[in-house]
Amino acid sequence: MKKMEADVIVVGGGMSGLIAATAAAEKDVSVIVFEKGQTVGGAANMGMGFFAVESKQQKSQMYNYSVDDAFREFMTYTHWMGDAKLIRRIYQQSGDTVKWIEGMGVEFLGAYKYFKESNMTWHIVKVPGSDVPNESCASVMIKSVKDYADELGVDFQFGTAVKGLITGDKGQILGVKAVGSDGEEIEAECSSVVIGTGGFGNNVNMIKDYLGLKWGEDIFTFRIPGIDGDGLKMAWEAGTAKTNMMMEITYNTPGTTDIFKTLSETMRQPNLMVNLQGERIVNEEIMNNTTFTGNALMRQTGRCGFSIIGEDIVDYYRKNGLDYITVHHNVKTMDKWDQEAKTYLSGEKAEAGGLSHLHDEEEVPQNFWACDSIEEIAKVTGINQKNLEKTIERYNSMANSIDEDFGKDPQYMKALTGKKYYVARHFPSGYGSLGGIKTNHNMNCVTSEGTTVPGLFACGTDACNIFGDSYCFVMPGSTMGYAINSGRIAGIEAVNYLDSDDFVE
Repeated sequence: MKKMEADVIVVGGGMSGLIAATAAAEKDVSVIVFEKGQTVGGAANMGMGFFAVESKQQKSQMYNYSVDDAFREFMTYTHWMGDAKLIRRIYQQSGDTVKWIEGMGVEFLGAYKYFKESNMTWHIVKVPGSDVPNESCASVMIKSVKDYADELGVDFQFGTAVKGLITGDKGQILGVKAVGSDGEEIEAECSSVVIGTGGFGNNVNMIKDYLGLKWGEDIFTFRIPGIDGDGLKMAWEAGTAKTNMMMEITYNTPGTTDIFKTLSETMRQPNLMVNLQGERIVNEEIMNNTTFTGNALMRQTGRCGFSIIGEDIVDYYRKNGLDYITVHHNVKTMDKWDQEAKTYLSGEKAEAGGLSHLHDEEEVPQNFWACDSIEEIAKVTGINQKNLEKTIERYNSMANSIDEDFGKDPQYMKALTGKKYYVARHFPSGYGSLGGIKTNHNMNCVTSEGTTVPGLFACGTDACNIFGDSYCFVMPGSTMGYAINSGRIAGIEAVNYLDSDDFVE
């Protein structure tokens, strides 16, 4: 058995674990990171930026959104279901965190909204040589943080899976047990451990057991390989209390999102959406708020909804461009509509982008159709034809006028006319799980009795218990912002513990 030793051990080298290791190492202690994969950053490598308030970027863009503003809005949005002291600490730290990461050589394009009604809190990383947002640009930041961590002497052990925590007779953390890629067992001693393993987004059994959802049937999240709930189980076994767990609910169109981007973005515009009963279910203006839309889909039969447009609406978008344009995909025109529709409907393969390539070998049912009649729509989708006919008739009667059902802006009330209909089926989605490990505002793990587990800290998705019942999409960058700032707190406090009155030998 191989023996190792450090002051602080970090379990997981994703975004939060990497940040925790770096923050700890800055305080002049020895740090080991055990990462069962071969890279750092995890899912954040496919992200673009993170949440912050009172940053220099916001100030230079004359966006006056203070810590108090953000805190008040967030706590109202979540009905005060999160740890207010932790949330306040993260928000107060967030602007300085941007500055801290800039000190590692990272540049930011600025602060962005994700959609019109959201706040300008998303600090998007600049790719060298480019002045526009790029998908996966956060990987540039992750490389810079890793380089800085290397300079500080952080010992990264890749291909090494932690199998359990070593605890003392007082419940204190004494180290971890791990297994290297060569099968050699490792026993590593330390005085504090930080868990940051990314939740259970890849574990279909935990998704079913804790959320009551069947992956591939009524939810289609991005399952990041290796995110299997390891850290949660370790923390629970060490006495940490469980918290309510949830998904970062958004929505997508399986088989199109991140693959047929023009197709996907066109079918996510504020046009008619119905459920399997053929009834309208939302004010479709919310379509660009993916959390709100995902929540609405969650309560439908089959947990799905169908966007329907006619040929005339397609022609409108050809002439005027799309109503909603996201920073992420930045699709503005219909230039690729015809080719993408032809490719999809013919069953041809297309190159996956974003996180969708993780599932490009999996069989996904058809979720986009071109139909010549309402009868055909009902036949291929299973939507109740009689109700759908009534819904479309009523919807068309309100076109370009007052929406008496949901109050949608008349500019988005476009009648479904023409000889052809296009239909897309949407399901709840998300990047992964949220929560499971109970912590205090120092990211110290807490027991069901309210006492701390000596020397055990957690950060990132494993301990992301702040969102109440709904991911706060009106503050873009919140997931990565929480990962980075909770990781920074966990790293600092894991070192502070070593010299504190709470330290248990």
